[in-house]
Amino acid sequence: MNKEFNGIEELEGLRVVHMGAGARDGLLQEKRLNLEMTQQQVADAAKIGLSTYQKFESGERNIRTASFDITCRVLRALGMDPTDFFDGKYVFGEPTFFDSEGQKYVKTGRLVSEDIDDDEAINVMRVHIVDRSLIIPLKILRAMGRPSFIKLLFNMDEKKMGIQALNNADDDTVTIPKEAYSGKWRGIRVDNAKLMKVIYDLLGRDAGRYLSEPEFFEKGCIVPLGDAVKSDYKLKADNYLQLVIEKL
Repeated sequence: MNKEFNGIEELEGLRVVHMGAGARDGLLQEKRLNLEMTQQQVADAAKIGLSTYQKFESGERNIRTASFDITCRVLRALGMDPTDFFDGKYVFGEPTFFDSEGQKYVKTGRLVSEDIDDDEAINVMRVHIVDRSLIIPLKILRAMGRPSFIKLLFNMDEKKMGIQALNNADDDTVTIPKEAYSGKWRGIRVDNAKLMKVIYDLLGRDAGRYLSEPEFFEKGCIVPLGDAVKSDYKLKADNYLQLVIEKL
């Protein structure tokens, strides 16, 4: 049962669903675009039909549940190591490793947690709290199926925020204009004093910049604000479509 908190519902009891590589997380598509390959070229390299690959990339079929042989051929066509893939060592198309300093990218040797700018920030699945605004990158919205509406939910005891994807308007929903998916914007920025007070209360702070990596579910994601860390991302607010919510 959902409880009320200052007009914002608390979130309880959502079921975790592991996100496979496909439309939900964009891994296959991102890797293919980085390699400047067409879907047909990947399909040919993997020796599978074009429609089969398109289903993997769109998420209609989960590549993790395909035959091991086909999965390996697709991953190798995209330059990914199957063992590393199943071990979860790819972070949105780029493999990582761990050493005494922490988790690093193989290609650059840079720590995953290092400061990065706005151009790179949009390519990682993180929710940002910046200058009294909640910033949700476009990649997260795409991972949730490009919803027309979202509802922000909270579990105060566990210090978690839920972002529920909805196709229809409901009480306290936030409308996501079609313009948000036009390619002009890098995500959305939600401005609401009551919302930000709740978020900063959960963070145990009065202000500042923070980020947290969401955990994805069937119809949205959970943002563990209790695990949020200080952020030095150089985000430019004007790159994110501003949604001024007068009432939540």
